[in-house]
Amino acid sequence: MTRVLTRARAALGLAALAMAACKLDTTVFNGDAVSAYTLPTTVIPDSLRREVTFPSGGETLHGFWLRQPGSAPRLTVVFSHGKSGNLASEVKWRHAEVLWQSGFDVLTYDYRGFGRSTGTSKDETTIAADARGALAFALTQPGVTVGRVVSYGHSLGSSAAISIASTTPGLRALVVESGFSNGQAMAETADPLGFPVEWLLREPLANTQHIALVQAPVLIIHGDGDRQIPVEQGRDLYAAAHDPKQLRIVAGAAHDDVQTVMGLSAFSALVRAFTYAAQP
Repeated sequence: MTRVLTRARAALGLAALAMAACKLDTTVFNGDAVSAYTLPTTVIPDSLRREVTFPSGGETLHGFWLRQPGSAPRLTVVFSHGKSGNLASEVKWRHAEVLWQSGFDVLTYDYRGFGRSTGTSKDETTIAADARGALAFALTQPGVTVGRVVSYGHSLGSSAAISIASTTPGLRALVVESGFSNGQAMAETADPLGFPVEWLLREPLANTQHIALVQAPVLIIHGDGDRQIPVEQGRDLYAAAHDPKQLRIVAGAAHDDVQTVMGLSAFSALVRAFTYAAQP
């Protein structure tokens, strides 16, 4: 009887582990597909907000080009958002709007399979390819040069943003918000059952290794109340990055509300001071 119970528990444990693995693969690399975007807020006037498309790996990605008024020189942020949802989800859109309110031109986009973008995001390779497609599109816009582009990633988007920065010489700066150190660490945080998780997430998502290749200045922002990706992972990214670099731990901030907890004025001052002072 004892052996039967032990085997049953082991089988249940393996089944739970398999379900967790499926859940992680599903939530990390699959987005919320829509036929049209419904934006949660309209802080940015229609005249300065344009839905755009561009290619990546034979697929068509959708995004929004958010432009500042006037013709004065400014930096451009390529914003890579977090997992699930799409660029019009509340958290994702708020990030893009706050960056625009901070005085940047912004390209926010959906990975393949997210929002209106075609195809399927399969792994970190497709995510990285989509990020490069977004950068390539941004560089076609008037006045945009590599030396005036900031790669900014939140959560899963940290992998995309770091990929851009590690493979693009002369980039202005890299900003990582609520980023993870690697796929293993992220999977461990996501596993509430306490099982071994070496294969919960098949992709290595080796952010600490990739950020060590970045030559651009690096700003790491992380909330000390983040339970999805604990602040220690932000510290690991900072430790792996080359100088010049800066680490900002936001007291009381969780995974998605760093900008809200800091407030627009403080957040804008931090990111603007770092990126405008940065020399690629």
